[in-house]
Amino acid sequence: MSGLVRAESLFRARRRQRRMRTARPLLAAAVLTTVVGAAVWAAYASPFLRLTSVTVKGTSRLSPTEVLAAAEVRTGVPLLDVPVGVIRRRVAALPSVARVRVDRDWPHRLVIAVTERTPVAAVGLGGAGGAVLLDPDGVAFATSAAARPDLLDLRIPVPSLGSTSAAGAAALQVWRGLPPAVRREIRWMSADSPDAVTFRLARGANVVWGSPADGKDKLAVLAALLRSPAATYDVSTPSVAVTR
Repeated sequence: MSGLVRAESLFRARRRQRRMRTARPLLAAAVLTTVVGAAVWAAYASPFLRLTSVTVKGTSRLSPTEVLAAAEVRTGVPLLDVPVGVIRRRVAALPSVARVRVDRDWPHRLVIAVTERTPVAAVGLGGAGGAVLLDPDGVAFATSAAARPDLLDLRIPVPSLGSTSAAGAAALQVWRGLPPAVRREIRWMSADSPDAVTFRLARGANVVWGSPADGKDKLAVLAALLRSPAATYDVSTPSVAVTR
């Protein structure tokens, strides 16, 4: 009789173990579902993770108000739903913006970090006065009401704001390749096209540079030609450079 009882007890114990083995995956799935559901609720339904403020950093020429107007950010939505990429493209479209980062700052803030373009050249507006400002890549991004003696006087076809001037970019490429001693002598640079860069020296002579290509050869030839007075130094084809 005792043997029968032990057998029945062992049978019941094994049946309980089988039920537990079957129940464990179901229990784990239930726990996981609960955790995921809680996370989804926290991300989308919880007021604690909703966008309540937007911070703009890095502006000087632009105002934070101008950046926010371009960004068109809606507050009150789940921070996870904020279209970071779309906002980045909107702000990057501002002419004065060189680069922009948009980051979610949990639990409820968005940060827009702007790097503005730096002016290196000014294109005069003639009778209208003022100038269009260009960055090192030839992008026209702002206007100035007065002359800027701290910037290169660049004489090219006036570009529209937000556009890249091919002639301006070529002239500025030439400018960057010149040694400081030559730069200090330059009074203005001009370019009717990317292949027709010219600059005026303080001594009153013009240098016809041509395209930005062969810059080192042109500079070596120019250094030799400058030893002799002339009104024009043409190094656009350095192998047959001439003076006039």
